[in-house]
Amino acid sequence: MKQKIHLLLFFFMCLIKLSFSQQDPQYSQYMFNPLVLNPAYAGSREVLSSVLLYRNQWVNMDGAPLTVTASINSPLKKKKMGLGFHVISDKIGPSSTTQYMGSFAYRIRLGQGKLAFGLRAGLYTYRYDWSKVEYKDKADVFNSQTITQYVKPNFDFGLYYYNRSFYSGIAISHLALSKNTATTQLSDFQNRSALHVVANLGKAFELNKEITIRPSAVIRYTANAPINFDVNASVLLDEKIWLGVGFRSNQDVVIMAEYNITKLMRVGYSYDASTRLIRSANRGSHEFFIGFDIDFFKAKTISPRIFKYN
Repeated sequence: MKQKIHLLLFFFMCLIKLSFSQQDPQYSQYMFNPLVLNPAYAGSREVLSSVLLYRNQWVNMDGAPLTVTASINSPLKKKKMGLGFHVISDKIGPSSTTQYMGSFAYRIRLGQGKLAFGLRAGLYTYRYDWSKVEYKDKADVFNSQTITQYVKPNFDFGLYYYNRSFYSGIAISHLALSKNTATTQLSDFQNRSALHVVANLGKAFELNKEITIRPSAVIRYTANAPINFDVNASVLLDEKIWLGVGFRSNQDVVIMAEYNITKLMRVGYSYDASTRLIRSANRGSHEFFIGFDIDFFKAKTISPRIFKYN
């Protein structure tokens, strides 16, 4: 029975990846790595900021998603503009996707905060290794190629507003919609890129100098797929440790922690536990990140505490 569950789940994951080849990776610690969600975030931290993140989803399940992300962003000298760059490697079963994206943001004053407009452009590479697919009957092997791969351009747009204790943004990704074809012995298999919309927001409530509470949420919409969302609540203790818990619309429960080693270095970890049938076939999901900040510009216009809120 367990083997049947594994096969069904693996088939389901591959079907999603083939039908929506640009389905973006999922993150539990999105609030600590917002550049990958929204290009308008570039430079808003007011320092040169970099994040390296590793996510191992559905541990102990063959072909489960594995994601590695590296990102860096910084304001320019006059601080009205920001630049960012990220690389994401995402693997699931026999398929893999790598994206190389550069971001540009322009910021204006709005009320007590700033509103940023962001553009992002880059390349997505896709690779599907048919030799990694196990067939019940070798006669069922219908693909005429061992490897299916292609490279496509990608463009995103985002808006991001933030002040000392609040942030909110919305981004539209994969504006360069495209159709791709893989030749098989049975037919030409086609998959299409899907439009993505991601909205996120968070608010920090400083109870005193030692305790700050921050609820946050992210909503994701992909064309021809259900809307999903994450809701989280975190508490900052003595400006050193973030402890949080979250709930995902697919019924995952997320536990997370971040430790600010110094004002310019932080590490974080999260664990996802599924409450669905899939929990019997895996040992949860693990996510690790490490972040570094370098304050070249000695930012004074925004309170340094904003750096811990988003």
